[in-house]
Amino acid sequence: MSAKLTVHLDTMRCKAYGVCVSVLPEVFDIRPGSPTAVLLRDAADAEERADLEEAVRNCPAQALSIGEQP
Repeated sequence: MSAKLTVHLDTMRCKAYGVCVSVLPEVFDIRPGSPTAVLLRDAADAEERADLEEAVRNCPAQALSIGEQP
């Protein structure tokens, strides 16, 4: 069984640049007129780690982080 990762989006820092959506549209979205991205789910499979790390690295607002679920 693969470990789950938690996905965190700091809505105070997010500026809706959309980088996260372009990397993982099944986890992130930007709704029309919204000033921030939204999480479609707050957990991801370990297989998505590389894409999550890419989204975290490339977020211009540094609004994303990931963690391990116990």
